Amino acid sequence: MSYLRSKVVAQAKAWLGYSESDGTHKEIIDVYNSHTPLARGYKVQYTDAWCATFVSAVAIKLGYTDIMPTECGCNQMITLYKNLGCWKEDDSYTPSAGDVIFYDWQDSGSGDNTGSADHVGIVEMVSGTTIYVIEGNYSDSVKRRILQVNGKYIRGFGLPKYTETSTASSTASSSSTKAAATTTAKPETIWNYLLGKIGNAYGVAGLMGNLYAESSLIPNNLQNSGNTKLGMTDAEYTAAVDDGSYTKFSSDGYGFGLCQWTYSTRKAALLAYAEAQNASIGNLDMQLAFIYKEISESYKSLLTTLKAATSVKEASDAVLTKYEKPADQSDSVKTKRAGYGQTYYDKYAGTSTSSSSSSSTVTEKKATDSAKSFLKSLAGTYVTTANLNMRNGAGTGKSVMVTIPKGAEVQNYGYYTSYNGTKWLYLVYIKNNVKYTGFCSSAYLEKQ
Repeated sequence: MSYLRSKVVAQAKAWLGYSESDGTHKEIIDVYNSHTPLARGYKVQYTDAWCATFVSAVAIKLGYTDIMPTECGCNQMITLYKNLGCWKEDDSYTPSAGDVIFYDWQDSGSGDNTGSADHVGIVEMVSGTTIYVIEGNYSDSVKRRILQVNGKYIRGFGLPKYTETSTASSTASSSSTKAAATTTAKPETIWNYLLGKIGNAYGVAGLMGNLYAESSLIPNNLQNSGNTKLGMTDAEYTAAVDDGSYTKFSSDGYGFGLCQWTYSTRKAALLAYAEAQNASIGNLDMQLAFIYKEISESYKSLLTTLKAATSVKEASDAVLTKYEKPADQSDSVKTKRAGYGQTYYDKYAGTSTSSSSSSSTVTEKKATDSAKSFLKSLAGTYVTTANLNMRNGAGTGKSVMVTIPKGAEVQNYGYYTSYNGTKWLYLVYIKNNVKYTGFCSSAYLEKQ
């Protein structure tokens, strides 16, 4: 008999969305209880925890119990994998599709986790260092979890002896053939694309400032109330829409993506466009193309304004009132969004309104290191509280690019790198027509 990873993943996916709330989880428990002999002679009740039961039911449904031992308890299942010689005691192991992953919620995060297992699921696929797992009894449902290789809480792995070749980068999910979701902000990519379409830096900056206010420029950003009410992270929601297990994308009323598309007709059009492009609903390139499609076809007067705007604020106000149309369109909101847009104009248009020589060409000097993290709340204007060295990377061991005098204003766009417990902000500072972009310790910066 052949034992295929793809079949295990397909069966786990077939049960996505089954839950206690509508009683559909009972089908999974019934499959488990139909198998004899029952592990330890125990018949699982519908009110019992059922994560291990789910994994076992997949094996029973496929007739794979010779390689995937059945149990209704996590620790007992680990023992069975050990008895088969199929246990991987290594948190940093990069799994393959079909592997069984165990968790311990009391993991300290230090060293190998050897505690008592609390939960278990089936690896759906691995992309780079990102693991996608399908789990039963995840918030009382069959849901997808996304985590990193060697992430906290990983207890270890059961490795069924499949008859097909194992590859750590197995991508069993049908959605893996799509252009992937984009999970981080890429402002320079957005600027370059929009500038190529609009051709006016003021218009691009005004649009980007509004996009930042809506989504922090993160394409798979789900409205916070959606995260809370659906019990899904941004990545989980995006993946569920992509693979079809979540069917209410167009009608759920939650904002999503760069524009935080909310209305059903616009979300339906976005979904149809993503499918036509064979791209994830959270893919940056797809969303940028859709934004331009919307503006050029359905908001033609806005496009005219963006192409002809003579200030960031003119463009920003037009985007706010004609395209985004939030409930609050007050003067204070207009000022804030225009301010966001101005920062992008200053950073990418090659001039700065705060420079005394803004009519001259500004040259750039950038740090050799890149920022490793992003936090929206960090973005803003800062003043130095002492003479401060801007460096080529985080830490005093990095070379100095320029010394910024006490009391000078610098700009941060949310990017930083942590070093020895201190955030080193990735800043922009303009002096004598040179735009420096590098790292400064947050200990000597005061946010305005």
